[in-house]
Amino acid sequence: MSARLLRGRRQWLPAVLGVLATLAGCAGRRTPGGPDPLVLISFDGFRWDYADRAATPALDRLAAAGVRAERLIPVFPSKTFPAHYAIVTGLYTGHHGIISNNMRDPESGAIFGTGSNPEVRNPRWWAGEPVWVTAGRQGLRTGVYFWPGSEAPVGGRQPDWWFPYDDTLPWDTRVDAALDWLTRPEGERASFVALYFEEPNEAGHAHGPDAPEISDAVARVDAILARVIDGLAARGLDANVLVVSDHGMAANDASRVIVLDDYVELVADEVFEQGAIGQIFPRPGREAAVFAALARAHPRLSVYRRGAMPARLHLFDHPRLPPILLAPDAGWQVVTRDVFERNGGRVIAGDHGQDPAHPDLHGIFYAAGPGLAPGVRLGAVEQVDLYALMCRLLEIEPAPNDGEWSRVSGVIRDR
Repeated sequence: MSARLLRGRRQWLPAVLGVLATLAGCAGRRTPGGPDPLVLISFDGFRWDYADRAATPALDRLAAAGVRAERLIPVFPSKTFPAHYAIVTGLYTGHHGIISNNMRDPESGAIFGTGSNPEVRNPRWWAGEPVWVTAGRQGLRTGVYFWPGSEAPVGGRQPDWWFPYDDTLPWDTRVDAALDWLTRPEGERASFVALYFEEPNEAGHAHGPDAPEISDAVARVDAILARVIDGLAARGLDANVLVVSDHGMAANDASRVIVLDDYVELVADEVFEQGAIGQIFPRPGREAAVFAALARAHPRLSVYRRGAMPARLHLFDHPRLPPILLAPDAGWQVVTRDVFERNGGRVIAGDHGQDPAHPDLHGIFYAAGPGLAPGVRLGAVEQVDLYALMCRLLEIEPAPNDGEWSRVSGVIRDR
């Protein structure tokens, strides 16, 4: 276990021990022929209530046959990379180290960012053990299409099949590849596959979570889920299918903008990230003054210093955190005047990243398959709870994690 993972270990050790005790009876005792295949699917930005506002026959099929949670609670910040990596490691942000979509390494000065940034393939950023590494260490083959973390050799391992992110790749191509991995000859076939899809996140950003375009995006992702389910059935695969999202979406408005320049003078290189969260790296000698000015700036803005983060955010004062972290309320943005004016006084229609306590930022969790009990309805489940569940379904022993097994134990089918 790395030194970073050891930080705050007393806060998560009871959960770890509970998970390991529960799984002790199945670890290393696989079903003859291997475990049932597991398919993990993420629909980016699928808010918890979207399925109640649009026709979702494929999701409804999963819910009728298995499990639906009322909400899936993301980690903080409720952004794509931190949340996706929490799902597959069972670790809060302060333990897995991906503290935002964009980060600055204090030791090397290296910059991590989404998209084509080559640092996403550098293992130094990724702590913990994603489920495809756990499975690979225990003899199972895995395939992943575009899940954050899969491009880096975490612990020296990657999925057997993985690809650099390319949002132009057709969705059908991703599904057909996953089905192929699952039906290869014995000894070559995957036991675990993960698929990532960009919607309805893109529609939410462009149009806002209440726009009619959301229903169109929801219908599109439901159709690709049907392709997965029907493809499994056509191939005679009795698989466990888990559908999740990384976060929800909050509506923005130009009237809900906190312009930092109105409260403190900042130079360009002091503002590393702005929007749904803000990362401020004051120049030497300025930290106290900048913090004092921002701390009293606006009633809709929470301001934290590294070393004094609220425990409920589970950041554990990770060394990659900025000296000052800005956390506006859901639906609010922090921006510099230069950026605000450059955008013509407009803001993105929908966004996420703020405190996951707000329901607009909650996501979805559906699941069905031979290892899952039918007709189960859950309340709130945290993203960190799903790693241990996946390990149980794959009949492998989990790595240490922050999940609470009691929140998901009831979904396992008695055999």
